[in-house]
Amino acid sequence: MNRARPVTFTLLLALALLTCVLRPSAVEARESNGTPAARKLFAEGEAAIKARTYAEASAAFRKAIDADPDFVAAHQRFIETTQWQEVPASRIPTTVPRLQQLYERWAKQYPKRAVYRWALGFMAPDPAKADALFNDALTIDPAFARAHFLLARNADLRGDWDAQRQHLERAAASNPDDPQYLVRYANAYKTSDPNRFRQLALSVVDKFADTPAAAEALYNLAAAAPESERRAYFDRLRAQYPPDQFGYSSQAMYDFYDELTAPAEALSLAKDMSKWFPANKTWALRVEHQEAMTRAETLVAERRFAEARDVLEKTKRPSGSHRSTWVLLKAEAAAGAGQLDQAYATLVENVAAAPDARVEAAMAKYGAALKKAPTEIDADVWRIRDANATPATPFQLPSTSDGKPVQLSDYAGRVVLIAFWFPG
Repeated sequence: MNRARPVTFTLLLALALLTCVLRPSAVEARESNGTPAARKLFAEGEAAIKARTYAEASAAFRKAIDADPDFVAAHQRFIETTQWQEVPASRIPTTVPRLQQLYERWAKQYPKRAVYRWALGFMAPDPAKADALFNDALTIDPAFARAHFLLARNADLRGDWDAQRQHLERAAASNPDDPQYLVRYANAYKTSDPNRFRQLALSVVDKFADTPAAAEALYNLAAAAPESERRAYFDRLRAQYPPDQFGYSSQAMYDFYDELTAPAEALSLAKDMSKWFPANKTWALRVEHQEAMTRAETLVAERRFAEARDVLEKTKRPSGSHRSTWVLLKAEAAAGAGQLDQAYATLVENVAAAPDARVEAAMAKYGAALKKAPTEIDADVWRIRDANATPATPFQLPSTSDGKPVQLSDYAGRVVLIAFWFPG
């Protein structure tokens, strides 16, 4: 029996050493994307947010934290949902005493876990204080991606774009399995280095295919692309990322619809969106608009101008770029029916209200047919604008250059651009 003791002790020691190797210590803790159990609880919390049951959401995120203390997304959502409950009207990080005390206690209890110092920074309303706490988290763990991520956000607010890109690069490298870091890193180059932006954004699509991050990257690529390339991105989003499942794809379809000038193409998209969002009244109305314009376009092609005009007259004029298509069809139907004056008047009225290159070109064509010189056409437009003009509301504000009072009347007789900016 005595001979067996050394063997038993050696075996127990080996098992203990193996356990230490397999189970990371607090010093080795890293930002986590969530264990399977924690992610399941996180999904329950997200579902509760959609149902606007924030107390249930907060409870689910707290359970996710208990399941995986380094699950940073769960911490963020736990903090946010708790703040929404306690200070529902707040739009900025707000101190919730019990939340602050909880994380201060956790930070003291687990000084080697960077997530708690990061969380205190996330709750801090002052960017400078937040940055200090994010840097504390990086002192504990230089690879804590979410700290780099929010340091990048604050650098962006300061206009320090070099620091922003450096922190985003570190975030993407530190946690390559979380696509949000790579998406934001790509966007940081959208203006300064468009080629680098496209390369990084496409890498998001390749690496995280069939995820919301891929849809977001394609949306960003479409927004930055020249008109000749934008359609390819929209078509890909429409085909591969159903808008009822991917928010950025849904947003892209609104932009895509605005750019489609052919009624048949716009109708096809509107019908798809109505299928994806059957309760959406906007897309149902757009189907009606495009069906009418498609029918009118066919009737004009068949030289059935009076019928085309009747179809359009019975249809409420659409908004945006499709308003111009509607106006052009109406003018073409009138001109085809021999009412050239009416066609011209329709175009002049719309250019006076909302200038549009396509409508202006048609106005010039019909104006020339009526033997009108360009100066006469311009005068017709301004006659309507002047008749409909109303005085602007007078106001006085301090000048941003020297602080002296400036009033609108000081600029009488000059073209003035007034921009209303709300930093909300």
